[in-house]
This record gives sequence, C-alpha cells and structure tokens, in this order.
Amino acid sequence: MRTLLPLLALAAIPVLARPAAAQDAPDYVEGKEAAQATVPKEGEAVAAQPDGWTHKLSLGTNFSFGHSSNVVGSPDGGTFQVGLLLDGAASLRHGQHVWQNALSVTHTQTKTPAIDPFVKTVDDFNLRSTYLYELAKVRWLGPFARVRFQTSLLPGYLVVAEPRRLRITDTDGDVTTRGLPAQENFELTSAFEPFLMRQSTGVFARPYDKKEIQLLTTLGLGAQEVFTQAGLAVTDDDTTTPLELTKLADSVQAGAEIEVVASGEWQQDLTWGASANVLWPFVVDAETDLEGADLVNVEFGLKLGYKLSKWASLDYVLSAKKVPLIVDAWQVQNNLLLTAAFNLL
Repeated sequence: MRTLLPLLALAAIPVLARPAAAQDAPDYVEGKEAAQATVPKEGEAVAAQPDGWTHKLSLGTNFSFGHSSNVVGSPDGGTFQVGLLLDGAASLRHGQHVWQNALSVTHTQTKTPAIDPFVKTVDDFNLRSTYLYELAKVRWLGPFARVRFQTSLLPGYLVVAEPRRLRITDTDGDVTTRGLPAQENFELTSAFEPFLMRQSTGVFARPYDKKEIQLLTTLGLGAQEVFTQAGLAVTDDDTTTPLELTKLADSVQAGAEIEVVASGEWQQDLTWGASANVLWPFVVDAETDLEGADLVNVEFGLKLGYKLSKWASLDYVLSAKKVPLIVDAWQVQNNLLLTAAFNLL
C-alpha cells in the first residue's frame, strides 16, 4: 500500500476535479452568445473555451436527529446521523488537449438506539483523472486515457445489538468460528481497504455539451487492481444462525470497458447526474471459482439535487455496484440528504 501513496499524491496535484459529467461549462460555442452552447457537427469549425485552468472546491455537511419514547415497534432513544461531503474540480485546456480531474469524498456516521457506538454507514473516497484529445475537425470525438482510485478512508467495524456467533471463511476455504459480544467493535477492514485502482484507454464521444444535458461516453480497454489487508466482508446467509464473514483477497482484471456519464441543470435550481460503467474482464489473476459473465464489474450512480438557497440543497444519491471479486452481490446505498455546502474555491 505504501507504494501506492506517491502515485495517489501525483494524481491529486491539480486541486482535483469533478467527474467528466460535471464539467463547468460547454466546450463549444457559436456566434457571440457563449452561454448558449450548441453541438458541433462533424467537420464544422468551432471555437473552444480559452486555454487555461478552471477549478472548484466545495465543503458540505449534513445532520439529522430523531428521538422515540414509548413508540410501538420502535426502541426508545435517539438516532443521530452526521455527514461530511467534499467535492473538488480542476480542468486544464490547452488547444486540443483537455485534462479533467475529479475528487469526491462522502462520509457519514450513524448512531441508533440499538447500537451504542457511532458506526460509519457511508465512507467513499473517489479520485479520477482523465485526459482527452479532441480531433481537429471532430472536436467531440477522440482518444482518451483515465485513471481512477476508489477506497474507504476509515476502518470499518461490525457491531451487533445481541451476542452473535461468527463464521469466518478465509481465502483457502478454511472456516473458523468465534463469538462476538453485544456492543463490541469488531474490525472488518482497515483504513484504505479495499483499495481499487482502474486504468482505462480508448475513444470518447461527447455528442451533447449543453447546460441542460452533458453526455460523455467512453469505450476501450480497462484494467482493475484490488488491494486488501486481510480484511473481512459480511456475506451473511439469512437461512443460517451464524453470521458469515469472508476474507478479502487481492485481484487483477483486464478487459473491455464502457462508461456513460450524463448530467445537466434545469433553471439553475435542479441538477441531475447519472452514470453507468461496465468492465467485462477477459484476463483474471485471482483465486476464484467465478468465470465468464459472473466476473463482470458493474457500477451505477444517480444524483438529484434541488437548491434551497445559495448554501443549502436537498440531495438524493443512489450508488449501486457489483465487484464480484470483493463481494459477489450488489452493494447498494440510498441517501436523502439536506446539505449545507460552502465554496472554498
């Protein structure tokens, strides 16, 4: 893991930008009205944005509290939730060269009446850097290269309200059991575990680049490396009494990758974004019984935001992904957040 830190620091140099779906402004304009961007036709001469850097950095937080007393079906006590959001963006344009960087950090801690300590319910660090080369006569088309890092920032713990028996399966298939007392922190993963790296190269198409809708599609080859520190994933079977855990293992995959990212803004108050990424590997270096379509990595994202004021918004965020060599099941998170955010840059 130490060998990855210099690479991570190098990719983070340029203040770190939003994903390609959240570009600051259209790249193409016609006539004198820069605010009304149009889609360039193939072979049509267009005027690009001026060369130079654009950047953005915002910090947000959310908090919720609820309390129940003598309510049928609910335990007595308070429920707290506090979260932190960091969104950064930096893009460099130089002629036909475009370098986009993105940083997104989301972290949420939750406490319920059934569990005494706070436990993290959302912990996502996502950094990506993308290079685009726009063809001279078809500026919305060209080759691209991208690198992405995804991990969790803090250790992950399992806490149970009642004593449970754990059934732990290691990477060799050996099984051990142990007891877990109630309200005790049992470490599942260390900080920065699992750590995913993704490299992609191929061609991009950006047929729409307007305020209302921005669309970016990439197609090519992708490679993914997963680094673990002997952590555990919860793979519980509801039909059995013990709580099943499985050891995480390192893996390397390479194959065909396609990604579609779309976003837009409606009347300055409503923003939206959606993304889908599929990596179908044909090279796999891992200890697994999975094969063929069972090894496909899939990831979806959706975000809807409504601005209540300059500093407050109501946001819905959906994240769904399947990384079979980590957990052979869909990992889904839904969040409805009242967020206070402030622009730092």
